[in-house]
Amino acid sequence: MARAQTQGEVKQTAVAVWLGSASPQRSIRWLDGTLAAAAKFGAATAVAAGDPTWLDLAADRANRAGLQSAGVPTELQLDYLGWAQVMAAVARQLDSKIILVDEASRPERFPEVAAIAELLDAAQLTHVVAVVPEGNTIVASRVAGNELQTCRVRSSVVLGIRIAGPAIEEYPTPIPSASMRRLELPALGLDPIVLGH
Repeated sequence: MARAQTQGEVKQTAVAVWLGSASPQRSIRWLDGTLAAAAKFGAATAVAAGDPTWLDLAADRANRAGLQSAGVPTELQLDYLGWAQVMAAVARQLDSKIILVDEASRPERFPEVAAIAELLDAAQLTHVVAVVPEGNTIVASRVAGNELQTCRVRSSVVLGIRIAGPAIEEYPTPIPSASMRRLELPALGLDPIVLGH
């Protein structure tokens, strides 16, 4: 007998969370809110790229949310298209069809949503303020001008999340993560010289 699917599961689909290439310019609450949204799906992997200090912080926040983490260590300074290529390559390796993007922490996250969606041939929703997995459907609420729209998505999708986590006075200094999966650009099929252009 087949096991019944419970709320919070997405049928045979890996979920990835793009935390970006640098620590938040705004409050870390936005990063925590995105991770909490991803935790609703059950198993999810938080992905970050950049310098070791940022990767440690991203892994620490993911661990606190109960998520796995993957990091792409690099010193490259890329535009949003370059970072979207990095995330798309990681999503393919993780076989992720649902990508959540911390859209609020830094201004470059907003165009990254569209670029990642295009590279993965996925639907996209920005300004998402609530997300609930229901079986093989995702119910997402997004702000569009003065309206709140509710969308049901059943396909591959990239969601730009704007959900703040709980207020925190001060977060502890992250320690280097032994559990973060390290992914190198060549192993992802990416040439750093090409990305730099």
